[in-house]
Amino acid sequence: MQKKLPNTTVYVVGDSTLSAFSDDYYMPRYGYGTQLSRYLSPEAEVVNLALSGRSSKSFLTEENYKILLSSLSSGDYLVIGFGHNDEKGEDERYTNPNLGYLDEDCARGVSFRNNLYKNYIVPARERGAIPILCTPIVRLSEDDDYSGSCGHIALSSGKYEGGDYPAAIRSLGESAGVTVIDLTRSSMQRYKEVGHEKAALFHAWAATSGGRKTGLDFTHLNKYGAAWTAFEWAKLLAATDNPLKNHLVPRICPPAEELLAQAVNAAYIEPSYKPFSPEDAKKAHFGAQPPWYVAVMGDFGGSEHIKEFIAEREGDGWKLGNDSTVARGKISGSSDGFAAVFAQLGADKNFEFFARATLLSLAPCADGQTAFGIMVRDDIYVDEYVPSLSSNYVAAGVLGGGKGVFSREGGKLSTYLKEGSAQDNCGKSFTLRIKKVNQQTVVCCDGDERAFFDFDFVSVDNNFCYVCLFANRCAVVKFDNICLTVTGDAVRA
Repeated sequence: MQKKLPNTTVYVVGDSTLSAFSDDYYMPRYGYGTQLSRYLSPEAEVVNLALSGRSSKSFLTEENYKILLSSLSSGDYLVIGFGHNDEKGEDERYTNPNLGYLDEDCARGVSFRNNLYKNYIVPARERGAIPILCTPIVRLSEDDDYSGSCGHIALSSGKYEGGDYPAAIRSLGESAGVTVIDLTRSSMQRYKEVGHEKAALFHAWAATSGGRKTGLDFTHLNKYGAAWTAFEWAKLLAATDNPLKNHLVPRICPPAEELLAQAVNAAYIEPSYKPFSPEDAKKAHFGAQPPWYVAVMGDFGGSEHIKEFIAEREGDGWKLGNDSTVARGKISGSSDGFAAVFAQLGADKNFEFFARATLLSLAPCADGQTAFGIMVRDDIYVDEYVPSLSSNYVAAGVLGGGKGVFSREGGKLSTYLKEGSAQDNCGKSFTLRIKKVNQQTVVCCDGDERAFFDFDFVSVDNNFCYVCLFANRCAVVKFDNICLTVTGDAVRA
């Protein structure tokens, strides 16, 4: 007769790769913390306190951390999964992976290992709970290369040292006698075995266009991918001497492929596009100043946040952006959101678009998804919250701390940037230019240029394209020396 298991609680802390979500993606995001209960007995209750966007450092300021400390008790378990955001070059989230687990000197930043040890492992043990460390799952790589940032081996940026975050967790586990579940290695091996195309099926997809998936999220999993990661977590746990393994279900099996179909949002409706009309702009929050119009558009948290953006005339230029204490808007692998000052052009026109952008201020919560510059894009949405916006554009400017050229086509974001620190850009000016001649579009930032041939600016709006000044996510930018010149009709070769 099988011995009855005692009741226990498994607390989960970490970032978005473990947390719960509520979004309207075509294949919504699921953290693997939501799927651990698939592989645990009913006597083990999972309480998922993980929060999107947090690092091991920033999580300490959250109410969920207070809940954790007040709830942990003898016989409980604490699953700890940080790393994705500890790499970010921001004081609020960055921790240094190169410092020891007893190193409390913050001259080079907070020690990643010491932070995990002092603020998670020690409090758990003091309360009689058993901690379990998890290395971060890899980010999806298009060329199956997980030797760098996709495998959480970060480069240095300004004052922020890079380093190997999974290795730091493994080292901490060995030094402090804590079980380590190495999801970095397991997810990397699985992705390499199946290849990029099949590995992408484990990930969230923001939207569809013409019935085809778009907006692949290279970081976040869908329900199927989260279940697979939970399966690997359980299989690795079973090979340890951690007593939580006694609460694993008798036969650990990978999720059935039928779950992939369940990862699709049954309530999802493909967005329909209404072509821009100057009449619509008259009803917009910022009004219209023809030939320029203002729109807050895309993934910026909801239409109630439009008023948190700035779009003001300054002489012959504009002050544009977002100075909210909460980051609004993004340029990310899966979706875009920003404020734009734009003009409408016929899709068959050649033109030259020029502006100078000066970063006036950058709030502390700015991050790698903060962006500003100029762009030419396929479609425009006046004051519309479109959380899955991932349509085509080319842009010159700054994304995160890097300056240069970036683009999106077919939902895929591509960047051609020189690395830098976001805060170091404050007060700096950038010379930006986009020139379209027939089937060639040349995009230039401070002399660095890239040419695009036969770029698709008409997949959504068949008759027009839109030139934009844009800014988002805690950046306030002055645009001046603005010049838009239509140089004639495009001729196809």
